[in-house]
Amino acid sequence: MRVGILHNPLSGRNRRNPGVFQEILSQNPDVPWAEVQTPADILEALRSFVQDDVECVVINGGDGTIQSAMGALFHHRPFVSMPRVAVLPAGTANLIAGDVGVGKFSSGVLRQLLTEARSPSPKFIIETRPVLRIRFPEEREPLYGMFFGAGAIYHGTQMGLQTKQSIGRLGEWGAGLILLKFLLAVATGSRKGLNPITVRVVTEEKPPVQEEFLLLMVTTLNRLFLGMRPFWANKPGPLRYTSLRVPYRYLWRVLPTVLRGHAHALATSTHGYVSDNLSEIRLKFDSGFVLDGEVYTSSRPEEPLLLDSPGELSFVRLKAE
Repeated sequence: MRVGILHNPLSGRNRRNPGVFQEILSQNPDVPWAEVQTPADILEALRSFVQDDVECVVINGGDGTIQSAMGALFHHRPFVSMPRVAVLPAGTANLIAGDVGVGKFSSGVLRQLLTEARSPSPKFIIETRPVLRIRFPEEREPLYGMFFGAGAIYHGTQMGLQTKQSIGRLGEWGAGLILLKFLLAVATGSRKGLNPITVRVVTEEKPPVQEEFLLLMVTTLNRLFLGMRPFWANKPGPLRYTSLRVPYRYLWRVLPTVLRGHAHALATSTHGYVSDNLSEIRLKFDSGFVLDGEVYTSSRPEEPLLLDSPGELSFVRLKAE
């Protein structure tokens, strides 16, 4: 399996460990690789990988780099057949790598990956996930990723960006600290960072609703940070949708169960909880949102965003020794 490597030197762990992969790259001159920092860099590199017959794109970067690579692969379609993808957790939070990453952030993992790729019987696990697409009402390229969040998720991410040198360095544990602060605010009745947002939600399956939500998320991942799986619907559909409406009830009784991906008798829409699997969803709200840790806004919030899936990616993981 022919491998090509996208290397973002500005991603969190790469910036703190700038030379960790240099020896491996110099020892494997036959492996095409490109230093990338912008979406344009990534698209140019992927087009060169097509000429090199690359079948697996290794992304050595954070969630933002992965997001840009997905955009290049699905929006610009440089490959005739979609390549496999191997993700190294080289960012700060590494939300995507926590679910479908190839392994640890180490030179040994990349060396093993290159060795297995040359083997006639590689010891790989291939996991397939749908990709999330966000289409804007204005003339603007869609965004591609795997985790969308609004409401408290947006405010929590902003707090994480403001404290990036402290909480941000802790990766998914930092995200856990932000969640803990959110839960403490809920428990104490604090309104800081918990301002509900009014959202109009339109799906194919149910009548439109417009209500106040404390948080709302849409993901194609199987696992979020710290192993949480806050989606418990058991239906077909590539998009996992979870929301917490205001007012909500029984939060502390429900939370331990639903964070592990299990239904709870009290986690009902009447009490403020919704979990569903959807093919597409339209959301209209006057606030920013988060995609894979990056913050965005729509220039026309009076019109809805359309969330759907343009297809799937196959992710390469190494088998545990």
